[in-house]
Amino acid sequence: MFEYIKKTLRKIWWHFTAPARDRKLPKAAPSVMEAILPLDTDTYTITPRQLKEMMHGGRPFVLLDVREEWEYQMVHLEGAISIPFGELLKRFREIKPGNEVIVYCHRGMRSLDAAFLLQQLGFKSVKRLLGGIDQWAQEIDTQILRY
Repeated sequence: MFEYIKKTLRKIWWHFTAPARDRKLPKAAPSVMEAILPLDTDTYTITPRQLKEMMHGGRPFVLLDVREEWEYQMVHLEGAISIPFGELLKRFREIKPGNEVIVYCHRGMRSLDAAFLLQQLGFKSVKRLLGGIDQWAQEIDTQILRY
């Protein structure tokens, strides 16, 4: 019994006194590169012109607006469903699995995070709208409200 206690105390002592490089910590978080560049933005990006072609092409996809509800009420793309980014983790089951998902926000930053999150949740085909609804308003529909 005494030997067991001695051995356990040595392990505890070593844990707190050993240099950091000698400690073996499990990898629980993404690396710095993964955290900064979570996905290849070119592969997972769609331009406003490409989205317009998709809308007229007839193939099924989900258009997801991840802006806040007040932003959605001001202006949104026809056919979009609204799930604010802060609620996405709780409400992602509202998105039909298997369909391609196009995510957009105001200028493209929240949609990048949302696309990465959806991929982590198992969605296979997720793209974000480059420049968000703001770029859509500049290139495609100049009549919609810009804010």
